Amino acid sequence: MFQRWLDNLSSHPDAAFILLGVVALLLAAYLWSATEIRRSHERHMQRVRDTLYISTGLLGLLTIWEQRKYEAPSEEQHELLKAMHACKTASRLSPQLQDQIRDCLKNEDPARLALMHKALERECTALSDELSRNSYSVHWGRAIWTVFRPAAEPAALTATALLIGHLFYTERIASTAVNSWDSLLPWFQAISLMLTILYGYLLWSSPKRGTSGALVKWLSLLIALCSLLHLIGLAAAPYALALQLILFVSGFGLTGSRSRSERPYAGHAETDEDSSNSNRNSNTATPVHETVVEDTSSPVTPRRSVSASD
Repeated sequence: MFQRWLDNLSSHPDAAFILLGVVALLLAAYLWSATEIRRSHERHMQRVRDTLYISTGLLGLLTIWEQRKYEAPSEEQHELLKAMHACKTASRLSPQLQDQIRDCLKNEDPARLALMHKALERECTALSDELSRNSYSVHWGRAIWTVFRPAAEPAALTATALLIGHLFYTERIASTAVNSWDSLLPWFQAISLMLTILYGYLLWSSPKRGTSGALVKWLSLLIALCSLLHLIGLAAAPYALALQLILFVSGFGLTGSRSRSERPYAGHAETDEDSSNSNRNSNTATPVHETVVEDTSSPVTPRRSVSASD
């Protein structure tokens, strides 16, 4: 197939200009991708710095409050409320910590403040480590990945162009009548290969930091690997496409965000359970106490009278 394309292209009078145009287009796509990746990385690190700048103020106040057993005058309570409201605008704090901050704004319970203090300290430490790694450490593998990662856009453009050229030039898919199962097989293969290019591009261009998108990366890798079934032949195209569609649909259920009630932060469920248990204990203890008082109220007076007579 490629030899036929090269022969036809070499016979064209403007073959050199066409090749130079294609190379220039791919080089422009590579430079644009590298620039966007660098800007995205700079924006990400700036958000990390802003989050640390905002969060350290609240972290310092919580440290002082911890030393005072979370008791402070009204002036410092006002400063704490201002710091917690400011942390609501920190973009790199996790949703669980944001929920803790909102709960503490509604109810300044010492137990909730202690839990929020520990969670905030962990996330600030993680953000500080990320900032130091990206600022000072340079690894050999990371340097190579910095060079190859922007090539995802040119590679995706080239693969798409080759696929379209193969379909319309070699397979003659546009002029094939869809009147039998065999005539549908090239369409199945084309859709499957387009999904492979799409998810291969997403997997290649995705950032390597963090493990929050590990499930998305694994699903993308499995969808891309399903295209290996095409090596068997054109008859395997429906099975490859079916597996890719099953993985695609299952991704909505596996990667969907849980509701707030299904993802309580650490200690929140236990706190609510303890409070409910204490309420139940208090409710059940009240009638018992009343019955004891009613039972012991009658013999109290004779005892006092006896002691007085003695």
